[in-house]
Amino acid sequence: MKSTYFSKQIFCMLNQLAIIICLGFMAYSGHYIESNNLIHFLSLSLLFFDVAYISYKNVKNNKVLSHFALLLLLLGWQFLLFMFDFQPICKEVATPLLPVCFYQSAYFLQMFLFQASSYRGQKILLGFLKASCIAAVVCFFFSDRAFFTAYQLQFVFSILLILIVGIMQRKRIIFVLKSQWKRLLFPLALVVFPFVIYIFIFHREMKYMVSMGSYIPVMLAFVCVHSIVFQYRPQQAQFLTLPLTYIAILAFAGLVGVVGTAWLFKIPLMAILLSVHVVWLLVLIYNVLLYIRVSRQPTDYDNPTDRKHFYAYSLEQIKREENLKKEFSNYLHDDILQDLLSIKNMIGKADQPEVQQLLLDTLAELNSSIRFQMQAYHPSLIKSLTLKENIQNLLDMLGENHSAKIQLDCDKDTFLVEPYNVLIYRMIKELVTNALKHSSATTIFVLLIQEDGRITLKVTDNGIGFKPFAYQTGLHQGLASISEQVSLLDGIINILPATGGGTTVTISMPMNGGASYESFVGR
Repeated sequence: MKSTYFSKQIFCMLNQLAIIICLGFMAYSGHYIESNNLIHFLSLSLLFFDVAYISYKNVKNNKVLSHFALLLLLLGWQFLLFMFDFQPICKEVATPLLPVCFYQSAYFLQMFLFQASSYRGQKILLGFLKASCIAAVVCFFFSDRAFFTAYQLQFVFSILLILIVGIMQRKRIIFVLKSQWKRLLFPLALVVFPFVIYIFIFHREMKYMVSMGSYIPVMLAFVCVHSIVFQYRPQQAQFLTLPLTYIAILAFAGLVGVVGTAWLFKIPLMAILLSVHVVWLLVLIYNVLLYIRVSRQPTDYDNPTDRKHFYAYSLEQIKREENLKKEFSNYLHDDILQDLLSIKNMIGKADQPEVQQLLLDTLAELNSSIRFQMQAYHPSLIKSLTLKENIQNLLDMLGENHSAKIQLDCDKDTFLVEPYNVLIYRMIKELVTNALKHSSATTIFVLLIQEDGRITLKVTDNGIGFKPFAYQTGLHQGLASISEQVSLLDGIINILPATGGGTTVTISMPMNGGASYESFVGR
């Protein structure tokens, strides 16, 4: 993981160097950034700067953040090369990047909105997005007319499919909007308001309005996603000790001072912007050197004074997680696998058929137990399946192992944001297993409903039943654990005798979407 993180820092540094070389070559060729392109250049520079910032923060190599950084990188280069499309090489690279950037943008937004889980219409949407992107790129090598026709078809039909899927999954979209509305209002003020002023001032100057229709939706989506993703900041001390508000004010004052000085002394705008990117390259080099130093220097991380820098603290967290994984791996290798190997060796030496059968049964039970405990420790929901399909697979497996009939009543479009999807999945498994093992149930009915931001889970069995207070006295530790989790989530749990015998367990809890992306991004 460390090597991956270090490689991304080097990549960001090389990318910044490539930007400087590109700008330097254009300046050397006599092509400068004029005042009408200032907003465009500042916008794409913000994308490049944020790529480095995300890579800096993404110490755990989170796939969502990595994909977001890649998307920003593609958009930044497409915008930069498009500014110099009068150069043949720039046009040849920037043009086929259009369908690629559109595909990556649509793919990331749907993945981010649905938290990488499956939904109805996903296969059709993703299949068309990928096929139309490939078709547009291929058409580029035939003729400009074929390319732009394919690109327009990609854009129109993709938007149409996205709208159809949005209507089909409107409940989820509405839930996300309600839970994240505070983080979505901020981009409206930060992006829409300045662009409205800009358009109002320069709407009569066509050269100032070129490509503005592309920058507005990109910057709006960029700021929205960025605001949601980075609303959860690490609690450790940061390298920058001043509040971000003061830093932003100082940065703005410095920018005004530089521009004013350049205007006073007639310094070309291109020289100023190129200098800014050179300074940013030096910052990236500084971070890489600092990372190398922190990685090699032993530090007492239990001492709060030695945790002042983001790198040091984060690397130690990774180290502790890796040690935990190593201990668990050693446990599996030294204990479980050795027992399995011993049993396997004894099978060949056992002469009595009953002994062989006993060993085989023990081996099968041990294998099943390991799989069960692993799934209980960290349930793995298959992302290519919907929530209902994942739960149905679980119930089919449990019913087959215990020769019981388990029915599921759940809408195919039911969604649970993280971490509620894993919690409910684990609760269903625990409740159904208890009914099969302790209540000797042969028929179980599972009901799962999510309406108006509230989750209702009801598990009814025809078993022998038990007293409602039994789980509080240690006789049913699984139920006690579930009850504690439900209580922490501001929910309620009721355990009552079922009609005609058996037990009914009903769980009801609110689904708080405000913190769902903290779990999704940080997993």
